[in-house]
Amino acid sequence: MKYSLFPRVDFMAYLRSLHVAYHPGRQQTEAVRRLIMHMTSESVQKRYPHLRSSWELLAYDAPATIRVELVDGTKKQFIAEHYSRKEMEEMIDSWKFDRNLEWMPELSLQKPPDVE
Repeated sequence: MKYSLFPRVDFMAYLRSLHVAYHPGRQQTEAVRRLIMHMTSESVQKRYPHLRSSWELLAYDAPATIRVELVDGTKKQFIAEHYSRKEMEEMIDSWKFDRNLEWMPELSLQKPPDVE
């Protein structure tokens, strides 16, 4: 039996909404297709009921775009055509880390160095 001490949390746990738009005829959209299948699966919808996920097929030749809204309300958009799913997860992880650094000083129990 394999035991995972620190299981990897799916990046969708940190998202409020996720919108994917892509043209099915373009090259290098396999990761986007797999992301759509993942986010619309029943298991993901049961596991993350707060997540609003949507997707659209573009009728014109445009790069695949992903719009993400994090739980704290931060909105980001990026072109996902040249990224793998792992690279997209790492990008969202870096956004989470940056937002966490901004959030920490506001809620810290330690008093700021300039307050006496």
